[in-house]
Amino acid sequence: MKYPTMKFVFDRKKVATKEKKGLVQIEVTSERKRKWISANVKLYADQWDNRKKVIRHEDSIQLNSVLDAQMAALNEFVGDLIKRNVPFDFDKLDDFLSRRTRSVSFIDFVRERIEERMDIEESTRKQHKTLLAALEAFGKMNYADNITPCTIQEYYEYILSTGVTKPTAYNYIKRLRVYIHLAMKYGIIEKDPSEGMHFERGKFESRKYLTEEELRSVKECKISIAPVRVVRDLFLFQCYTGLAYSDFSKFDFKNDVEKRNGKYVIADKRLKTKEDYFIVLLSPALEILKKYKYELPKISNVEYNRSLKVMAMFANVNKNITTHVARHTFAVFALNNGVPMEIVSKMLGHTNIRTTQIYAKVLNKEVEKGFDLLESKISGE
Repeated sequence: MKYPTMKFVFDRKKVATKEKKGLVQIEVTSERKRKWISANVKLYADQWDNRKKVIRHEDSIQLNSVLDAQMAALNEFVGDLIKRNVPFDFDKLDDFLSRRTRSVSFIDFVRERIEERMDIEESTRKQHKTLLAALEAFGKMNYADNITPCTIQEYYEYILSTGVTKPTAYNYIKRLRVYIHLAMKYGIIEKDPSEGMHFERGKFESRKYLTEEELRSVKECKISIAPVRVVRDLFLFQCYTGLAYSDFSKFDFKNDVEKRNGKYVIADKRLKTKEDYFIVLLSPALEILKKYKYELPKISNVEYNRSLKVMAMFANVNKNITTHVARHTFAVFALNNGVPMEIVSKMLGHTNIRTTQIYAKVLNKEVEKGFDLLESKISGE
């Protein structure tokens, strides 16, 4: 009796590029017949490796775990047939898959609703696409019957673990509830599983960034733990480029950097918003790249943020340093040194200049503090 062979196939329809995603599927072959099963994972062309599977993705570890679990379930199904000496056929596979999913793809539903909604501005649509990306990366709410109070709570904790603030995590839940309610209208979900759940709204704080003195402390402090020294280099690279973690984690010097007028530049689209950004690699950033032979070490967002707290202790910086702080530090440093706001906005790939203006408000507060210091000195004379 012959049993099927199974393997992962990426971008079977040859549509993936650096800007457009292709689908990961599981190819099942039996008696010269083939069937392709969607893995509900979409990636850019440079995020797939036939041996390592998902690479250059901020959630590559988690996505690979999701793919491994899907393949394990299929292997278990085939193993059960072998054990019972039952022949394989594609009808049995279809029955197994329908029993396993037993519901509409929630991810596909959210994607379709985002694209077709006419009641939201394009900037809002981009924000909702970040919700979709987070749901795909989380990987535990792919189907409607996966949406439970337990997975919603896990999703909230997952969002917080990426280093965002409570208000931002709250907004992710608020947007999720929009699509849960839409799914109820479509008859996909019977009742709201988030009903009665409370999520702390939190308070918006001014953007945290490092002062020049604090940045110098981070750069010059002695760190006795080798992995934390590596994390310091990665953090400094972010400070010198302004790259968000999602873009930094997929950074590839060979593919992403080109030489123009004697300068090394990155001209790409932000993973989060698909907005264009343009960066010239400053000499300190190039020094870090040279140190690692132009191939920066990879680290998960959770582990990165955890190690940054240790780095802050070595540097005697009394701030909750996250990957976001590096990006904020770059923005404030650029504005502080006379780079026009419109240019900083382009460097950071902001969808709206109002986002960049938040950093200007931070600077105004520092100016006020400076005047307070002057006032105290003048009054004390």
